Amino acid sequence: MLALIPTAALAAPLWPDVCTPGDISSNFSFCDQTLSFDARAADLVSRLTLEEKQSILDNGAAAIPRLGIPKYQWWSEGLHGPLEPCVTDGTVTKCPTNFPAPSAMAAAMNDTLYLAAGSAVGIEGRAISNLRPHDASIGDGLTYWAPNANMERDPRWGRNQEAPGEDPHLTSKYIAAYVRGLQEGEDPNHVQMVATCKHFIANSLEHSTIDGKVITRHDFDAEIPLPELQDYYMPAFKSCVQEGRALGIMCSYNAVNGVPMCANRQLIADVLRGEWGFDGYVTSDCGAVDDIVNRHHFAPDGATAAAMGLRAGCDTDCGGVYGGNVVAAVNRSLLAVSTVDAALRRLVKIQMRLGLFEPKGTQPYFDPSRYGIAQVDSAAHQQLAYEAAVQSVVLLQNEKRTLPLAPGIKLALLGPHVNAREVFMSNYHGARCPSGKFECIASPLQALGEANAGGETSGYEGVEVDSAVNNISSAVALARGADAVVLLVGIDQSQEMEEHDRSNCTLPGLQPQLVEQVAALGKPTVLVLIHGGAMCLGALKSRVPAIVDAFYGGEMGAKALADVLFGKYNPSGKLPVTMYPPEYLYQIPLTQMSVTAPPGRTHLYYSGTPEFAFGSGLSYSTWKIAPVAPVEGAPMQVAAGASLRLAVKLTNAGPLPGAQRVLAFLRPRLVAGAPRTMPKQRLLGYAGAHLAVGESATLVIDVEAAQLAQSDAAGARVVLPGEYTLAFSDGAHEVPMRFTITGDAATLGAKVS
Repeated sequence: MLALIPTAALAAPLWPDVCTPGDISSNFSFCDQTLSFDARAADLVSRLTLEEKQSILDNGAAAIPRLGIPKYQWWSEGLHGPLEPCVTDGTVTKCPTNFPAPSAMAAAMNDTLYLAAGSAVGIEGRAISNLRPHDASIGDGLTYWAPNANMERDPRWGRNQEAPGEDPHLTSKYIAAYVRGLQEGEDPNHVQMVATCKHFIANSLEHSTIDGKVITRHDFDAEIPLPELQDYYMPAFKSCVQEGRALGIMCSYNAVNGVPMCANRQLIADVLRGEWGFDGYVTSDCGAVDDIVNRHHFAPDGATAAAMGLRAGCDTDCGGVYGGNVVAAVNRSLLAVSTVDAALRRLVKIQMRLGLFEPKGTQPYFDPSRYGIAQVDSAAHQQLAYEAAVQSVVLLQNEKRTLPLAPGIKLALLGPHVNAREVFMSNYHGARCPSGKFECIASPLQALGEANAGGETSGYEGVEVDSAVNNISSAVALARGADAVVLLVGIDQSQEMEEHDRSNCTLPGLQPQLVEQVAALGKPTVLVLIHGGAMCLGALKSRVPAIVDAFYGGEMGAKALADVLFGKYNPSGKLPVTMYPPEYLYQIPLTQMSVTAPPGRTHLYYSGTPEFAFGSGLSYSTWKIAPVAPVEGAPMQVAAGASLRLAVKLTNAGPLPGAQRVLAFLRPRLVAGAPRTMPKQRLLGYAGAHLAVGESATLVIDVEAAQLAQSDAAGARVVLPGEYTLAFSDGAHEVPMRFTITGDAATLGAKVS
């Protein structure tokens, strides 16, 4: 993680002089705003020598002084907030807003929220760029390498916290909305920021030792059958490009079916650019082009690897291979200059769409009075961070109506996350407090203490996340004297992180013993899980009456948790992953990329009984669901290849007002010719409303024909006629209906060759 400190003073905007009258750059046609971006980019590239072209193909692109072009840093981050320093206007110092981790926000199942969060991150990214000094160091650009469009296919993956769930439809909707939020703003001629969806494709293994062999993301070959590649791993990236209209893609370290991704012409040039119509830039992950040579042994040297990457359609290299080898590759006839030029035109066009090649005084995004200190961690963005956090809390279990808690009680908080602050920030976060620390974030002890007005709140960790430190007896003594107990358990960045996978999904260290001994007291006990990737509880599930999943909730995570536990907010989050029993991870290796291989992965294919199913999520109210049309219980039907609209009436039967989300699932019953890869259920969509007690609303879920299709062995997307079950779920109960797809099988669109 980068060291982030407050800046000292107001700085000039990025590239302030380019294409302004009097600057050397203004003499060239690439500054002529009457020309198209394509024409201007072509003009600039035509003026470069081969050596100059090589110098601007790495993430840290060199300056070209004779043309008036400054250096540029392509690598910046904005996964769930700008990974940026605190900034000042000379009077006030403020720090970027930190939203919940994507694995948390996925639980909100709210596309409007995802769009708003992306927009806030984009606005703050521009504002911070107008305030911070510029030196082309990492983080100093307007091209955010976010969001992460990989799938939470296995709880052990170290970067699950970055991914919005295990379901391809949910992930696709999240990615498209977040990308649109980042990029779309008030200026119709320029983008607010550039989103770069990563890591294309099938990147969900970091570093593990399996059967005595070390396997890493740098040398892993993801073997994936074509139907699963297309139906499970591709949809989020396709949505990123076609629905979100992202301008950037990052290719991943791993190989897919024998070919390193940053050299994979079939998937980058043919599928991404050809079939999906992507016209933006592609960057390598950092070191991925070098891995083509030194980890995958797919190329004999750097010049060959550079040629492979550029020919595949990877335009810029984070790692220096392009910057040291492109000239040699051309001179050895491994690479055509025209291929280099095509990559550079795409890169320059991105910079032009950001407004870097036009006078800054004419553009709203470079105006610090509109994108400046007032926009950084504004009151509106703080409220949005709270909404994101509170909508992401999932109530998994609530026996004996343990929750909500009543203020004024004697409350004991126990576990390693009692005093957590930075933990809630997840990874890839920016600076949060001007001090450089995290004291300005509320801890659970602070937030729950404030919520327990008139009561007595005490906290004691008892154990650490994963160590032999054992103060359980003191923790039990504190619990014994309390009216209620909240156990704040889970994991942190020492357990799951980039370059490190988990070996299991259970609570590490002495946390299980703490839970067991406190639960044995028989007190009203709430188990709160704080984590990124899915957890497994085993016997602990039955030991406590109430279980809440809080994830990594961002800067407002502790306050959101407190408001849910004390009933100020009626929980509405739905589990965006499957919580498996602990033994599941002994049944399937992390390296198994097939999601259909027994016992199956995710709610689409898992054949066992989960601890908590995808979509689970309780409320403090009782809700009634009734399909609007047709009459409840009567069959619905749609012709193969057609889209449909679902409508359901949602009623809050009380006793509390609140929000609720309804999910629509489709399950095959009798489908002739169904392939082995047909999901046992698929998510068609979700919708929600906030309702007073007794109030009703009609929710609409639109379903595209492609959502009813699956790929055959040759890659064709086919909708199969037959009998299905359509189920509407509120996370606690569901209403099933008979559903029929009529007619002949329908093939949709072109197949992946």
